[in-house]
Amino acid sequence: LTCAPSRSFFERRRSKIEQYLRKVECMSQQDLCDLVYESVTSQICSLEKDSISTNDTFLSRDLKEVRTLSMIAAGLGGKLLSAIFRCLCFDYRHYSGGMPDLLLARAVYEDNENPTHTFIDRLVDLGDWIGEAFDSEELQKRRINELAKCLIDRDDEFLGCSKTSDSMTSSSRQRQKRGNQRNKIQSEKKEQSDEDIQNNPLPPKLSLDHNGRKIKVQCMFVEVKSANDRLDGRQEDWLNVLDRHGSARVCKFGSN
Repeated sequence: LTCAPSRSFFERRRSKIEQYLRKVECMSQQDLCDLVYESVTSQICSLEKDSISTNDTFLSRDLKEVRTLSMIAAGLGGKLLSAIFRCLCFDYRHYSGGMPDLLLARAVYEDNENPTHTFIDRLVDLGDWIGEAFDSEELQKRRINELAKCLIDRDDEFLGCSKTSDSMTSSSRQRQKRGNQRNKIQSEKKEQSDEDIQNNPLPPKLSLDHNGRKIKVQCMFVEVKSANDRLDGRQEDWLNVLDRHGSARVCKFGSN
């Protein structure tokens, strides 16, 4: 579905949109996992078929996190996903903002094979089941990459000042340097995304079972507010929609 910031988008396509959303509503958790996987893989196969080189950073990210995205889709469920899509199609300008700050997700074994086990014992190890960003080795790799980014283009600076020029650098020179850095980073991201799509093999499709036991995924949206902060109109609208078809809460910190 392609959204436009106009309600006429929904009205002109109402029948097709509603037909698709009704299909999504009836999907099981496993069906939703498969839908996400097939959506990502079909885009990649289309590019390979046409021998098109792409710099699509979003597709590259989806490829790296397709199993995680599949789990989230399963946890949200067909009815909630359908409601979210309907809001975005109906009035994208309004609903493009205001989503809660956090999305919490967990996976639990449906069966309790040992009556003495607590709920904690039923939690699924996401690193073992999903892999990707939940895997300990991947987490360590990402930490190293983040640290490396902090050192990019900093070798000529000391205590915030250039070692080859006066400490009072002109604002125009600083803006030019920041612009060059942004362009370099964007270029590197595009090149990396193209390489990722071409070289990374597709991960296996996510199955809602692990170690011979069936799994159920649960999700909750959380909006975080300080003691004196209030919800705006769009946040209230989203919380009403999300809690009607799923689970959404407001976490408000006290003044003490």
